[in-house]
Amino acid sequence: MKERNSVKLLSIFLISFMISLSPMVVMAEPSIMVNTHYVSPDATPSGFPALIVGTVNNFDLLILKEGLLERVVLEGIEIPKYDWSRLHSRALLSLLRSTIGSWARIQKISSEEPSSAYVWISIEDEVYLLQSIIVSSGLAISVADGEIELSYAEEYASKEKLGIWADEANSLESRIEEDYGQEDQPPVQDSSVQNAKLVISEIKIFDNGEYALIVLAAEERGSSEGYSISIVSKSDRSVDEDVFFFASGKEAEVHEQITILVTLDRSRTVSYEYDFLWESFLDPRGGYLRVRAPSGSETLFEYEYDRRISGFIVTPLN
Repeated sequence: MKERNSVKLLSIFLISFMISLSPMVVMAEPSIMVNTHYVSPDATPSGFPALIVGTVNNFDLLILKEGLLERVVLEGIEIPKYDWSRLHSRALLSLLRSTIGSWARIQKISSEEPSSAYVWISIEDEVYLLQSIIVSSGLAISVADGEIELSYAEEYASKEKLGIWADEANSLESRIEEDYGQEDQPPVQDSSVQNAKLVISEIKIFDNGEYALIVLAAEERGSSEGYSISIVSKSDRSVDEDVFFFASGKEAEVHEQITILVTLDRSRTVSYEYDFLWESFLDPRGGYLRVRAPSGSETLFEYEYDRRISGFIVTPLN
């Protein structure tokens, strides 16, 4: 019996050690805490490990657990309706987007789909409750019957006049607004460059979204410099959840293809041929992508899985 218990303990240790070394485990960026506030809750981190791979309907998280995708609603907080004109809405969306690629512990409260949960994020050997970061920064309010007490975080944000508690919308951490604006600024383009006309011709998604290929075709000869591709919110098509800029251009002849590999795990060696790498995630259940030309013109594409061809159909919507 003693030997059996020792083997069991050793197995648990090895499993924990392997998880800690997994190349899919990516600690959250320390920059998440730079422009935010945090009141530590009286709670112990718990839950199962998962990788945050995207956002859904702006403020819900998409996680990858044991190869399966799952949508998670943030438990214990009430988020004001998204409004692009409000700085706190944009700051919260920016904060949630910055967690993509982060390893977290998901403390489920409900088993329904989508499930609600508390989300604990690891940052430089410390564990933080995502909901408390959000409430402490004035980006949402706490609910009275939550399993984890967040009223102290709300009181702090209110006292400091942060986010939704600010007297003026622009008084929220100016650094957040500056960083958010810089993120969405395209690189400066050489005016002498002749631009290609690029459209999405094909999308391939492998291993439930672990890897994806976006294939662009040139309808007119020129360079890809100055172009951008964005993952568009399913709930508000005016919102870009993530953006890839062609910082360096590639010359393309008519009908020539440009391929972008999309993955959150660039450490692994892949056999796919591609021209550019985008550290992001494409939802294998379908979604929207936007292609913007340097001139400002844009085309919205919808991609959806078709069982008849066992692949994705890409449709321009404008």
